[in-house]
Amino acid sequence: MGIDEIKTRGIVLDNSPQNEYDKRLVILTTDLGRITVFANGARRSGSRFAAVSQKFVMAELTLRAGRNAYTLTKATIIRPFLELSEDIEKMCYASYMCELMSYFTREGLTAVDELNLLYVSFVALLQSGLSEKLIRCIFECKLLDIEGEGFQIEEYKKHGGHLSPTAEYTISYILSRELTELYDFDLKPEILEEISEIIFKYTKKHCDYKFKSLDILSTLM
Repeated sequence: MGIDEIKTRGIVLDNSPQNEYDKRLVILTTDLGRITVFANGARRSGSRFAAVSQKFVMAELTLRAGRNAYTLTKATIIRPFLELSEDIEKMCYASYMCELMSYFTREGLTAVDELNLLYVSFVALLQSGLSEKLIRCIFECKLLDIEGEGFQIEEYKKHGGHLSPTAEYTISYILSRELTELYDFDLKPEILEEISEIIFKYTKKHCDYKFKSLDILSTLM
């Protein structure tokens, strides 16, 4: 690794073409936060960056810093999560998670917890057997908590919000769990509907943004 290079770990949140042969990537990293990275030659046939420049891929990255962005010089894939792109609903939920993560994270602010949350949530989408709706709800609730906007149950009730005892317990449970323990429970449909609506409205309150992936999901539903 060169003296002007930086090594970090990250997940590709988004990508787009950059001229005929290159790609512009948005990557959430542990050390640098959310950054823009140019993968030169990634659109060429047989490029060494073709696989790592796909959405949802987690990799070890070696970067060269520029004035306003980074250039990818080396990458080793840790986990590709390509199966997420093979199921339209899972892809939309994963894309929503990436969009929401992009909204909250910034360059220059470390994002260890955010990256780990995204990783375990991708794993849950593929392996847990839980409904995507529940995974989304847990993800929203935990991300807001990480960002200092955790759901305040007493405040919610103080302002006239209603929570069933089971919903109150469930939200408290999510907020108290370690990231590796988040997706270890299921809910009855009526409880899922209740907390999903509450947490989604709470998330929208803190995110003044129109998410493209949710528009696509609404058409699928």
